[in-house]
Amino acid sequence: MLIKQKELIQKLNEKDKRAFKLFFKAFYPSLCLFVSKLSYGNDSFEDIAQEAFIFYWENHKPFQSIVLLKGYLYSVAKNKIFNDNKLKHIHNRILGETEEETEKFIEEIIIEEETYRILYEAISNLPQQSRKIIELSLQGYKNKEIAEQLDVSVNTIKTLKRNAFRKLRENLDDRLIIALLLLYMDL
Repeated sequence: MLIKQKELIQKLNEKDKRAFKLFFKAFYPSLCLFVSKLSYGNDSFEDIAQEAFIFYWENHKPFQSIVLLKGYLYSVAKNKIFNDNKLKHIHNRILGETEEETEKFIEEIIIEEETYRILYEAISNLPQQSRKIIELSLQGYKNKEIAEQLDVSVNTIKTLKRNAFRKLRENLDDRLIIALLLLYMDL
């Protein structure tokens, strides 16, 4: 069921369990990725992400937007990592990073995870064949390999890919497209 962000935050502020489940399902993978990158291979990253959601639910306070709530969960998760494991102190001492460098690193992870989440959400709204082509392209497959896998011509792949990118451009904000291009060039 598709729910608008304003409606979702309103229901979350009312402690609606169904809205919480929807939000958890949508945002939990991004928070897990954030925690796993920040905790440098700590195997309990899923537990920490879950604890952040539990902390939010138990210490419920209203938020004006989903973006602010996500920021809150990122902060809770980050603090759990730094406090529970004393990772910040150890990490800074070993690597000699300043607090400013650590905060910049955290911001970069958040931006990256949110960008990927938005991109994959947009990709999931594409028609099935186009979605499969884009997913395979992102995995590094060439047009010819995709055509062989899907048993269609290379020209069909090119056309569907072009149409999919056009649809993604229509659905994604210009700033996100620029960020994706920068991320893609980094790979």
